[in-house]
Amino acid sequence: MRIEQRMPPFEGVAAGNTALIKLPIGRRFHSLYLTYSGVTLAQMTEIRIMANGKVFQRFTAVERDSMNLFIGQSAAGGILQIPFDRLGLKNREQEELTAVNTGVPDAQGNAITSFTVEIDIDGAAAAPALEMEAAQSEAVAGGPGVMLNIRKDSRSIAGAGELEVSDFIYGTPVSQALNRVFLIPSASAISKILLERDLYNIWERKTALNERVQTDGGRVPQAGYWVIDTTELGYGANNIGLRNVQDFRYRITCDGAMTITAISEYLGVLGQ
Repeated sequence: MRIEQRMPPFEGVAAGNTALIKLPIGRRFHSLYLTYSGVTLAQMTEIRIMANGKVFQRFTAVERDSMNLFIGQSAAGGILQIPFDRLGLKNREQEELTAVNTGVPDAQGNAITSFTVEIDIDGAAAAPALEMEAAQSEAVAGGPGVMLNIRKDSRSIAGAGELEVSDFIYGTPVSQALNRVFLIPSASAISKILLERDLYNIWERKTALNERVQTDGGRVPQAGYWVIDTTELGYGANNIGLRNVQDFRYRITCDGAMTITAISEYLGVLGQ
């Protein structure tokens, strides 16, 4: 059964501050719902989700809203959802694979004993007010389990051509598989992406085909975002495996000079 519960109050909610909320331990978290007023999405300049004091998800409020829209969720409009489940899949077990399971140790004694959210608030915010609610269920055996680790990187190209990126993390304990990656160009456009794993081409699409397949699968492509999502048809196990991989690289065809921000969702363990 899902439990809907209001969370404790935030600390430090003020323009120019970092707001902090300490979430209670002992249940499994499926989603957080951030109610905000007196501050815009753009004025929440970074959100950091932390377990045991280590950041495992990082994004701006605007980015999180666009990521939600891509998977078919509602626009924020005063309530921003922060999902931990992989929403939009056909199998509930696969969706809930990455729910945050707190307070229960695994066989080695590892457990999530601290779960917090930090939000950086721009100094221009008028009169920020924040509240948090959570969709939870009872904790399950097995410790933290699989975590959805979200990492941000950026790379640049000086003009039109192919941007090759081979130094995003892969095959580490926190990046055993790639669930999805959002690529956000600062200017111009991306026209094609090819993925290579151990020197083999494993995925290649131009923009029009990519957005067509994603739309057919129930995703909602967003302007300014180029998304690689191999779970697009609802099959959660169809992620890109990165264990024991020696080489993994992106070949991104760019129509002009740009800096690309990559928001990568990795399946892995809780970082130490």
